[in-house]
Amino acid sequence: MNGRGLLATLLFFGITPLWAQQREADEAWNQGRYEAARAGYQQVLRLNPSAARANLRMGIMLSWQGKLDSALTMIARARAADPADIDMHLAEARVRSWDSQHHAAIALYDSVLVERPGLREAQLGKAQTLAWKGNFPTAEQLYRAILARHPEDADALAGLGYIYYWEGREAAARKQARAALAVDSTHKAGRELHRTIREATRPATEGTANWSNDSDQNTSFWQTLSASSSLGAGVGVFGSVNALETSDPILDATRVGAEAGVSLALGRAQLSGAAGARRLDPAVAAPRTAATYRGRLGYRPVPGLGVSVGYSRSPFDEIASLMERELDLEVLEGGFDARPFPGLSIYAAGSGLWLNDGNSRTGILGGLTQKLHRRFSVGLFGRTLSYARRGVGYFSPDRFSVLEATAGYSLEAGLWTGSLGGGFGAQQVGDRGAAQSEWHVEGRVGRRWGIGNRVELFGLVTNSAVSSTSGAFRYRSAGLTVRLGL
Repeated sequence: MNGRGLLATLLFFGITPLWAQQREADEAWNQGRYEAARAGYQQVLRLNPSAARANLRMGIMLSWQGKLDSALTMIARARAADPADIDMHLAEARVRSWDSQHHAAIALYDSVLVERPGLREAQLGKAQTLAWKGNFPTAEQLYRAILARHPEDADALAGLGYIYYWEGREAAARKQARAALAVDSTHKAGRELHRTIREATRPATEGTANWSNDSDQNTSFWQTLSASSSLGAGVGVFGSVNALETSDPILDATRVGAEAGVSLALGRAQLSGAAGARRLDPAVAAPRTAATYRGRLGYRPVPGLGVSVGYSRSPFDEIASLMERELDLEVLEGGFDARPFPGLSIYAAGSGLWLNDGNSRTGILGGLTQKLHRRFSVGLFGRTLSYARRGVGYFSPDRFSVLEATAGYSLEAGLWTGSLGGGFGAQQVGDRGAAQSEWHVEGRVGRRWGIGNRVELFGLVTNSAVSSTSGAFRYRSAGLTVRLGL
């Protein structure tokens, strides 16, 4: 039987030869019919598990779904079948970069550039990975080297624009986005960069309505309406108005306030400050007006490390009974956050608080969070604080400590976002107090639309004593936030 007769016999019995299945899958891939390509390559791999192209393209499609570990497994099989294929190295480097394995990705790109000096895809991939890693100067040099040879390379134009944006140079970033779109009006990265800059710099307004209640029957409703706008060159202005209605079984009180401020982005440093006033109207004591002001300085020498220090002054007016006492507080705090390894975040802060009744508080907190498979995270959180003496009407133990194990899940599906998190641990109220269980559960769900528009619902329930101003054993809150770009 000749080859044509054998093929006819196989087709008669519904058996498609391997080479024909490979060709059908390749045609579907080239036409952008990726579901058909996926089904075709799965058939190929059932007949030949080591098929290089099928493993490679299945790995690429898995990476598009965010299944990076599985993608790397498939690409490794492809490389084992055809170790000399440059596309295999580039695909693995790209996925490792997406998975924040920056050092491994750069090493792979370098190995390709040794064999193929000046290869555009390898230079672009390395530049992008260096930028994600925070090495902006070297990444910028690579992008400029590409543009020196190809001035209309839209990928390099957009990549350089992202570096400018991350450095706080919005005007230069906008110019790069426009240059990329002038070359290709449908360029994905150029359009995303242009959209990101518009969202970050366009005026916006945000309204929030909140409710809280604790087991001491303190109930509060508060609303905030804020607006912000960029003036260019790293300068932004913002302002807000707010109102609070709070009550307990005996007293009712209200508060209204407003503030205005300015923010400055100075290279790797950010400075912000605001001032305003609040009008407090308690049930028994005379109404009063109190000044508020705050400032913060942050510095991020590299993307993976940031330090900050802040100061604020405001009335102590969270519940009705405190508004009667005409208390003001000042807070000085400082802290850092770091991302030493992919997916791992570490943070810590210390603070001092001073009240005009002569009392004071010191405290520290810290924690770490590790991402697992992009959507899950686990972590630890600890906090301790101490007041100089027992205050009247507010939670002020000589010592409070809490240690909590945390877990969370977050999801983005199209325009919808959601998260659910919680923690369980132990807390101790008072230097001689007995340890008791501590827990919290919180969740958020929201939807985005347009440029910079979103709506979000959130809620929290906890038995942490420090969550309630009065130290109640149960605290709950919920709210709604709406943000609109103007």
